[in-house]
Amino acid sequence: MALSTNQSISLNGVSTIDGKQAATFSTVVSKGLSYTSVSTQITDQDLYEKNKVEVRKDRNDFQTVADNLSDSLESGSVKSTE
Repeated sequence: MALSTNQSISLNGVSTIDGKQAATFSTVVSKGLSYTSVSTQITDQDLYEKNKVEVRKDRNDFQTVADNLSDSLESGSVKSTE
């Protein structure tokens, strides 16, 4: 019997507008996955509706962070998400 392991990292983000939470984003990034799926939860529907452009930009930025993290796992050098 041999031990096998898989490294994965949970990543979470929050989209805020004027200090109020509009949406949250989450994903799990694992080595070997060619695509990282981002889950979006709208936490304030009215705030989201009034600020769709900003929240969607935050979602896209979150996806970029997840993609970069995934790439760094593949290369063997995990980088900061800051």
